[in-house]
Amino acid sequence: MPRKFHKMPALPEAIDDPKVQELMSHYFATSNHDSDHEGFADMFTPDGEYSMNDRKAKGREEIINMRRGLWSHIPTRDHTPHMIYTHGHDQLQLMSRGDTKYKHHMGHETGTEWAAYYQLKKDENGEPKFRKIHIIAA
Repeated sequence: MPRKFHKMPALPEAIDDPKVQELMSHYFATSNHDSDHEGFADMFTPDGEYSMNDRKAKGREEIINMRRGLWSHIPTRDHTPHMIYTHGHDQLQLMSRGDTKYKHHMGHETGTEWAAYYQLKKDENGEPKFRKIHIIAA
């Protein structure tokens, strides 16, 4: 069952597909939990790409491994998207910006602002999946 993200910003009217809304909510909720790397990868197409600054992963196994690596350095994170909007002619290309607070192994806290691009593709059942996510963190 998809996780519901309780800090979702209001979505623009152009994002009216409930399946796209649910995918984005589940994505942000899963992004704050370290226990479901496989579930995170399930949100992508088989050839999906996930990148953050200079780190890049393509395909399920690389996405799982990249996510494990990201969580090994920072065990607690709290993403807050401030705006999500369409990029292009439909709701299968989205952009967002927000911030994340991190709590490190030694107990200190840091944070960063980020922006992200999401390219979605509907599978054979009409379910949206991420074809590409690229995140730029400050």
